[in-house]
Amino acid sequence: MQGTNAMTTPTASSPSQSDFLKPFWSGLLGPAWVAALIVYGLLASLRFYVLLSPYSMQELYFLCTVAMWALPFIFLTVEGRRAIGLSEQGTTIGSMFLSAFAGAVTGFIFFALGMMIYGGSPNNWCISIRNYLHFDEMRGLIAPPAIFALYALPAIFLNPVGDEILFRGFIQQAFARRFNAGFALLVNSFLFGILYLSLHGIFHDASGYHLRLGSAALAVCLMMCVGAVFTLCRALSGSLWTAMAAHAAFNLTILAATIHQYLR
Repeated sequence: MQGTNAMTTPTASSPSQSDFLKPFWSGLLGPAWVAALIVYGLLASLRFYVLLSPYSMQELYFLCTVAMWALPFIFLTVEGRRAIGLSEQGTTIGSMFLSAFAGAVTGFIFFALGMMIYGGSPNNWCISIRNYLHFDEMRGLIAPPAIFALYALPAIFLNPVGDEILFRGFIQQAFARRFNAGFALLVNSFLFGILYLSLHGIFHDASGYHLRLGSAALAVCLMMCVGAVFTLCRALSGSLWTAMAAHAAFNLTILAATIHQYLR
């Protein structure tokens, strides 16, 4: 993948904060990094609400994802959209392949660690994934290849596109412009890891909400590493599309591994 200055601290010739965020939002929310945190807080709260609710809210989840897709056009200037890597520059067959390969390897490691450390216990994030995908209800009703096909399209286009726009795009660049690229990587990866608690770590039963502290902390740390891999793909190519490719491959690998483990 070709080099880029995406992970370096902006120089004097780099676009200013005001060239990144639209003037309306700058006046309303303040600096871009503050705006990024506010947007994250709103979207993360909505995702936690949807995933932890005892009721099915798939439509609301889809709307949340669409809102993430729209972030660059709502909040960012034309220069801002270029800065987060939405242009085709840096998107080559080689960079997409290497990014997808990195995402697949990362997904396999993430799945394998869950199985090796926690096995069949509820502390295993693979169990949380199985439950979220309702595999127990589907067992015997739909063949495993059909289940994979059913979930493959959302796994490629729903979370990967929206999450990468928010984390490796908006948050990474907003913090890199105000602080530095290393700190921005830490912030975007940490917030990405925390968001995973909505899927594994926090759960509710008849007595209320609970936290699986040990496995939740480990899952957050692992997802921070996953986020760092996606950031590296974005940085080395200069394109956000490579991070999306890595994220999509990560999702597909976990989906395939989960189906193989629980529906074979």
